[in-house]
Amino acid sequence: MARLALPLLTPRLALRDFLADDLPAVRRYALDPRVLAHVLQEMKSEEDLTRHFSAVLNARAHRPRRAYELAVIVRRSGALIGTCELTRTATGTAEIGYLLARRYWGRGYGTEVATALRDAAFRDLGAVRLRALIAIDNEASRRVLVKAGLRWAALRRRHTHAKGRFWDCDEYELLRSDWLGAAPPAPAAGGSR
Repeated sequence: MARLALPLLTPRLALRDFLADDLPAVRRYALDPRVLAHVLQEMKSEEDLTRHFSAVLNARAHRPRRAYELAVIVRRSGALIGTCELTRTATGTAEIGYLLARRYWGRGYGTEVATALRDAAFRDLGAVRLRALIAIDNEASRRVLVKAGLRWAALRRRHTHAKGRFWDCDEYELLRSDWLGAAPPAPAAGGSR
């Protein structure tokens, strides 16, 4: 299986594997109720966050690696401002997600992240289809996905149960053939290992 050449670089961001030293920066946004409002994974406590973070660090050892949960870093300052994820399924579909600290909302960082993940899914992982699921009331994420070239595909009623309720989600997608037709693939953006 193909793998990502990390870090993924955008004009302003670097998407890289998390390091053990990143946990304090993650704490600053990962327990913020407004940041987590549309996140279906429940993070109730510091202990939940620490367990999840340890699992992310340990998951990198699995081969072949199908899931990448990455730190979002502002290249200019080195600030860790969020997380993103790219997962490739056995059927060749790739799924993306992202979460940014509240103080970095509205600056176009989400679009940079989604675009970098989109290109890596097709270019590096050979995905045939890219999809993202968002809570139906998450307008900011909807705008990010559209700017990254994904299109609304379906409403998933009662898609999942989390935080004590069922969630309706919108599914957005982009096919590899549409990505190739939209623009030439970007060159690999990874750095040295």
